[in-house]
Amino acid sequence: MSRIDRLEFKKALYKLRMSGSFSSQEIDEVENIFYGSLHESGPSAGISSSELEKGISYLKRHPENHHLSSHEIEKLEETMKRYL
Repeated sequence: MSRIDRLEFKKALYKLRMSGSFSSQEIDEVENIFYGSLHESGPSAGISSSELEKGISYLKRHPENHHLSSHEIEKLEETMKRYL
């Protein structure tokens, strides 16, 4: 099963930041959502497709807990899926 490793995650966030659509605060919020998955060790290290879906779902269901718009969430999902 394919996973997004730390380097790929940083590349994805860099692309989002450089596109001008994500602020530093929003990047921090995304990092917090996936922190646990990225800091696992062994074969479970990285973000799996199911963990990505859970994180995206959380962002969509709880807009009061972050500063990302629905468009930004879609862009995040699209960008991250390229690395799976």
